[in-house]
Amino acid sequence: MAKQNVTPYMISRRNFLKGAGILGLGVFGVASLSGCAPDSSSATGGSASGKTVSVLTYNGNPPYCSLDKEGNLVGYDVDVLKAVDERLDDYSFDIDSMDFTAMITACESGSAELVSCQLVPSEERKEKFIFCEESFCLSPMVFAVRDPNIKTLDDMAGLTTLSNPINYEYGMIEKYNEKYPDKAIELKTTSDITMADAFKMVASGQVDSYSCYDGSFDTVNDEAGTGLYKTNVVLCESTYFMFNKEQTELRDAVDKVLKEMKGDGSLGKLAEQDLGVDVFTAYADVLSDNELMND
Repeated sequence: MAKQNVTPYMISRRNFLKGAGILGLGVFGVASLSGCAPDSSSATGGSASGKTVSVLTYNGNPPYCSLDKEGNLVGYDVDVLKAVDERLDDYSFDIDSMDFTAMITACESGSAELVSCQLVPSEERKEKFIFCEESFCLSPMVFAVRDPNIKTLDDMAGLTTLSNPINYEYGMIEKYNEKYPDKAIELKTTSDITMADAFKMVASGQVDSYSCYDGSFDTVNDEAGTGLYKTNVVLCESTYFMFNKEQTELRDAVDKVLKEMKGDGSLGKLAEQDLGVDVFTAYADVLSDNELMND
């Protein structure tokens, strides 16, 4: 997987967004969320006919959604949205970027019908929004550890891991412990903490591990100088498009296209192009949040 640009001294993205009161949970550092005006950059989808749909994404989360040197929206989320638009006869996407807080508010109010920023359907979000049944990405997770021999979830049994209870990952580990009590990982709770500081706690022996996205490990480990090792990819988060609650027909139409794109392999090709790996085949056998959270 291509290395993702991670700001190592920011708190995790899902943690930050949840703390900001906007229903979120995730791992990448996000820039300041002040200001509510849309960014001037936009990306028109491929469809030239049908009902125009206001689509919003964020512009500071590469390689998923960000701006290139010319100020154009680029990334995996953007490319998937354009590909979906190409296949929709009844809709035409008008894709723009906005600060995350404003993006969520716009979707709730109905001024935007669809938003995309590697979102997970947390219970808080599902009270206000609707989601596709089909995920459009998988985000691989590893544990940062001191012992290079720790590679699998079985190796993690009985070890401690640091996590914030408001993080989505915390809930995944809780569900894992419920499903596999004989292999349980001991959760050590923390409030807001930077990824670099969490890595330092692992390195100093205060805890045995810390979960993070595979693509963020090298950057944080190098910047913090902690000399840690990472496990194999042991868990995957599924991410989804989110819609205003009134947009059930649009959601169903997008769902149908995503299912087609998975079936014909085009979604995997976009992942390989933008993320460096076809996440749907590379992590097909990895324990996912769908298996844990929906049991």
